[in-house]
Amino acid sequence: QYDGPLSVYVAPTVVPYHHGLATVRGSNNAVAITSANMGTCSYTGPGAGRFPTANSIVADVVRIAKKQAMTDPFPLHSQLDLDPNYVSAHYIRIPFQDSLGIIRLIGELAEVHGISIHSVLQNPIADKMSADFCITTEDSTASQVDGFCAAVAREDFCRSPPLCMP
Repeated sequence: QYDGPLSVYVAPTVVPYHHGLATVRGSNNAVAITSANMGTCSYTGPGAGRFPTANSIVADVVRIAKKQAMTDPFPLHSQLDLDPNYVSAHYIRIPFQDSLGIIRLIGELAEVHGISIHSVLQNPIADKMSADFCITTEDSTASQVDGFCAAVAREDFCRSPPLCMP
């Protein structure tokens, strides 16, 4: 039964220490899948490691250069509706030049973009011209966070675009 478009993303993600994905070490790989029926399921297993992965990438590039690669390596037998506007908590690092009212402005911009802030971390400022602070959000859509980060980047106090990870 069709219940709407599929929303997926692949990205480095900040996870709490107690989460199963936080225990992945070395060349192991892990994936977490969240669905309405199963909740969140995690799958882990051995990965190839850096040398086998690099070897595979070079081999793929050579096959492409020799025109020996498949033209459609992942053919779909049915049309899937994909929604890139996934929902996740996010980690956002904001580089700033210190001035009064920055946290207030961040809160206002978050509200404008429909984002609820879960936490704020700011270490003591050693250099007022070059500092950073981090926020984590409650679940928000990718488009809300993208809009928020773009708005923050336009502010005078922001030294460079914020770093954002789901």
